[in-house]
Amino acid sequence: MKDLYFIVEGETELEFVNKILIPYFYSQGISCHIQGYPITMSGGGHGFNNIQHFINTITPVLNYQNEPIITTLIDYFQLNSEKKLPGYSTSLNYALTNDRVNYLESKLNDVVQSISPYRYFVPYIQKHEMETLLFSNPEEGFYLESDKIKNSVLEICKQYQNVEDINGSLQGAPSKRLEAIYKADGKKYEKIIDGIDIADLTGIQKILEKCPRFRNWIEHLIRLLKE
Repeated sequence: MKDLYFIVEGETELEFVNKILIPYFYSQGISCHIQGYPITMSGGGHGFNNIQHFINTITPVLNYQNEPIITTLIDYFQLNSEKKLPGYSTSLNYALTNDRVNYLESKLNDVVQSISPYRYFVPYIQKHEMETLLFSNPEEGFYLESDKIKNSVLEICKQYQNVEDINGSLQGAPSKRLEAIYKADGKKYEKIIDGIDIADLTGIQKILEKCPRFRNWIEHLIRLLKE
């Protein structure tokens, strides 16, 4: 069984991999080594604001001798320039966000293949951002929060058949919505602490049930690992 590495956008995604995804993979009979690598910026810190930072982070992993499966967990939200991902301008020719994200995943694959032809790279860009997943089951995920916060999240969910469609405009992105909801209740939304706690309370099974695009990615990885 091959190992699995996640190239992730930042600390929140890394915590999500460590605390939510890795235990789930092991529960599904996966026994390989699984690890996340946050994209490191040249000036320090983590994030995806320059394609070169992604290249610098993934290149050593592409040279691992056992040819691991390598995937990504990157937000579509604010992936908004050629500097971040070549092909962004062309992606705007697609009317539907799903098509834009699929196209950008193909361009991310092109970037990797230009470094070194690699059979086991699985590009994944989250629509619209990782916080989308936190809307999968507000009754459970926000159980420890006030009724005001929980009800505000529930009201947003009622507007969308699929929580993955909660939009990514500057103020409409899932993370921005949560920041506003918490602020209205006199609290501050902490992406790493609150986000991972909500994901844990929500439960990975409910996230997989409510987020089909995310589920397809996870199921694809499990199939590859079991081949």
